[in-house]
Amino acid sequence: MPRPDRFRKKVLALLKEAGRPLHYTEIGRLLKEDGLWKDVKEPEKIAKIRLSALARWHRSPVVALGKGFYALREEADLP
Repeated sequence: MPRPDRFRKKVLALLKEAGRPLHYTEIGRLLKEDGLWKDVKEPEKIAKIRLSALARWHRSPVVALGKGFYALREEADLP
């Protein structure tokens, strides 16, 4: 399992590349496809746990939008 800082950097890159909010299942699948989580058996479950923890951090660049969707803080602040 990669370190949390590698996870955070990869999630930020995925969200920037997508340009839209992503569901945790999609993030988990993309992390597995990219090889970061090649040995993880349930990437969606791990992504849900780690994204939830990341979004609760008050200075996090990632925010939870509800129903499993996550976005970059600056995108969530747009009207």
